[in-house]
Amino acid sequence: MTQSIFGLGLGGTGIVAVLIVAGILLNAFNVASWGTIAIGGGVVIGIVFGLLGIFGILSRFL
Repeated sequence: MTQSIFGLGLGGTGIVAVLIVAGILLNAFNVASWGTIAIGGGVVIGIVFGLLGIFGILSRFL
C-alpha cells in the first residue's frame, strides 16, 4: 500500500514526500507547529534512508 498526497499544486508518493508535502500544507493553513514537525520528520527519514542505501552499496562491494 503506497502513501500518496496531492494538494496546492504539490504532490508526492512515499513516506518522505508525504511528510514533507503534508508539512508544507499544514504550514500553509497555519496548523500550530505540526507542519514544522512533519517537514523535519520527512527530512530525517530521508537522510536515514539515504545513509542506509549508501551503507548497503558499500557493504556489497567490500
